[in-house]
Amino acid sequence: MSSNEISTVKDLVKVLHDGVAFYTDAKIELKGSGYESALQEMIDARQQALARLQPLIFLREGETEPGTTISGSLHKTYADILATIKSNKSQVYIAELEELEDRTLEYIQKAQHEAVSIDIKTALNYTHKSLRQCHDRMRNLKRSAA
Repeated sequence: MSSNEISTVKDLVKVLHDGVAFYTDAKIELKGSGYESALQEMIDARQQALARLQPLIFLREGETEPGTTISGSLHKTYADILATIKSNKSQVYIAELEELEDRTLEYIQKAQHEAVSIDIKTALNYTHKSLRQCHDRMRNLKRSAA
């Protein structure tokens, strides 16, 4: 195991925490919009990824990663502010969530590049597949909301 390997997995976990928080907020803000089930599926996918990755961090470090990123908090705040100004709140949130999906895939790919342990590679490959589907779904929602 390399220190870069666990560091990049921890960074990914922080981004996944960002995603759970952002999607949860968006689900509340967009209540009644028809997007609730899609947003819940994104929350569920991230929680499943966290359930898959956190034990691997715990095995190596003796504790899980509870953190989030400053960038994730700023994106969420930006979306909240923009949604109060713009007339179509759904479009704002969907566009910002699609950017979160891009960012998440970047972090997964970085972690995959650093991965050397078989258990981490396996978990990341499964996570990548699942979150690629989330990315594609949000991209399609963004296109249809525009």
